[in-house]
Parts: sequence; C-alpha cells; structure tokens
Amino acid sequence: MKILLKRMSEREFTKYFENKVERYAEVLSQNVHEEVDEQPKSKAYRLLHNLLPKGVETPDHHLFHILNDDQMIGYVWIKVEKEKKSAFLYEIYLFERFRGMGFGTKVMTTVEEWIHQQGIAYFKLHVFGSNTGARKLYEELGFEIAGINMMKKIN
Repeated sequence: MKILLKRMSEREFTKYFENKVERYAEVLSQNVHEEVDEQPKSKAYRLLHNLLPKGVETPDHHLFHILNDDQMIGYVWIKVEKEKKSAFLYEIYLFERFRGMGFGTKVMTTVEEWIHQQGIAYFKLHVFGSNTGARKLYEELGFEIAGINMMKKIN
C-alpha cells in the first residue's frame, strides 16, 4: 500500500466540486437540525463556494487526489494557516469500495507527514457525532475532543 497525495488540477477540481456539493448536501440534510427555507443542495453549494471562491487557487487550501499505487481512491482537502502553525482537515473521503481496508489510517498518516513538512504543529478537524467510524479512526490516531456541540429537539 503506497499512498500518494496528488494536487488537483483546475479541471479535476471542477469534477470534485460537483461531487462534493452532492455529498455535502446529503450530510447537511442528515446532520443540520434547523428549520431553513434553503434547500440542502443550494446551501451546500453556497457554503463550499464561500470556502473555495478561487477553486484550487484559493489561498491556503490544498486539494488532493488520494492515490494508491496510481489508482485514485479518494480526496483530501486541507487548509493550512502557517502563521498559526495550524491545519484543518475539511475532508478525507475514500470511495466506498476502499473503506474498511486500512486506507483511512494510512492516508491520515500521510497527511500528517505532509503537514509536518509544512511546519505545522496542530492538526484539527470536525466530525459529526453520528459518524462513529470516522470518530473511532481519529481517536485511534490520537485526536482529542476539543469541544462538543449539543442539541435537544423541543416538541
């Protein structure tokens, strides 16, 4: 298993962005508990476009294809703030057929090596409480809870 991170081209980013909007809309519809008039897909597009207004050229954002022996198995999106010595993982996404095979751990190790080379001291991320598989992986890799959002539905 040889994991490589390959920067996305502008053309590759366009395809990624379309796919990400679809996936993010689904995550929003499952995990954002608020009443709004905006549809999940339009909200996902708006939020993602605000984060990446210049696509792959958006400063401090790094978008990669994950390759295993030259086969693309997913995506990684990281924001690096060098002055804060901090990196934020916006996304690690493995295609369904590559999950549960140890790739997540190997990819995260590769990402950690990359951010270490950037002079970064802190690696942060967000994970929804319902994503137990990802939470387990992050805890096994040494991530600690930095805060907890809570909610209660009022009938």
